[in-house]
Amino acid sequence: MIIKSRSMLFEGDLISHHRVNFFTAWALLLSHLQSLPSASPVRQKLGQWVQDFADTQILDCLFEQIPLQPGAINSSKKKDVELPAGVSEAAAAAKRAIATGSLLFTIESLWPIGTEEMASFAGALYGSMLRSLPAYVRDWYTRLRDRSTSSAIESFTKTYFCS
Repeated sequence: MIIKSRSMLFEGDLISHHRVNFFTAWALLLSHLQSLPSASPVRQKLGQWVQDFADTQILDCLFEQIPLQPGAINSSKKKDVELPAGVSEAAAAAKRAIATGSLLFTIESLWPIGTEEMASFAGALYGSMLRSLPAYVRDWYTRLRDRSTSSAIESFTKTYFCS
């Protein structure tokens, strides 16, 4: 389930059932991964499997859901700038996922499914990945070709998740 056809994910709309199911499968995987002790051989093997075999398309999908606009985040202090709908919700969900190690809160608030709920879900998944699979996220980020996209993601990450 965490390995899906690109066409199924990218041809549908942002709240398609394929995308919701894909995100939910990743939430289950990440929740299980985070429930394991950090030194657990199972956690290490599962993390390595994701690194080796899981396509990074999930991260592309996450940032389709989070409506980042190049330059909008770093143009001003995060407290002063008016962000597009969905970005602040995504950032708050990501912070909560990092702090608690849980994604349950975002799944519980997903229905009725709308674009802001999916942006929040995407943010929580991103935060969870930053917490439990940083090498996977870093590998995806270094392969981004679009400079404006990578810059927007870098600004989003630095602004909301780096002290």
